[in-house]
Amino acid sequence: MIDSKLILKLVSELDKCVPPQDHLNKDGLIGFFYALAITPIIIPPEDWMAELFFGERPNLNGKQVKDLKKAVISVVKSSNNALIRKELNFPYDFSILDDEMLDNIWHWSSGFLKGLYLRLPFWKSGIVANETQQMSDVVARSVDLFYTLVEGDLAVLENIEQLKIQIKKTGKEPTDELIMASLLQTLPEAYECIRIFAAQMSDRLKKNTIS
Repeated sequence: MIDSKLILKLVSELDKCVPPQDHLNKDGLIGFFYALAITPIIIPPEDWMAELFFGERPNLNGKQVKDLKKAVISVVKSSNNALIRKELNFPYDFSILDDEMLDNIWHWSSGFLKGLYLRLPFWKSGIVANETQQMSDVVARSVDLFYTLVEGDLAVLENIEQLKIQIKKTGKEPTDELIMASLLQTLPEAYECIRIFAAQMSDRLKKNTIS
């Protein structure tokens, strides 16, 4: 896991720059830095610092820039160390879901999705499908799942009709709410799919670099 004290320190520094509603909250930051850490290729800060402010670039004074940079570097180091120690596991226990946790999961997922979107062509490249000769790519589908849960848009899902059939078999009407609830249960699996794919691609890059 990413050091929670360092995340809270970053939240504090962001609060000094803009109002809390104008930057990612604690869970959003954790999700975002999860995505940055697992992405096999290093993404330069100039490509993502604005995402901490929902894509905006606030005017900051010298001290704000210095303190924010220091806090960000600490979180990046912590997330990279957690990756090396194989500690970037899905951070929520679904056995104790309540409204507060659902809100936290949404913010985490939103931050994670923002991080994935920094290199979306990579995540949607279809590498797994091409190599396994499958019609659909499990990694791309996992990214779409995050998008659906964050944006509430079911239209991007390839398997929406299959989900509706599964829900009907339980004797229930496949409303959007039930579909979303069903998708939520698969979120940890979707994250693991993305994480494992990223680790495999990272290993390939290392081998190619050595050879």
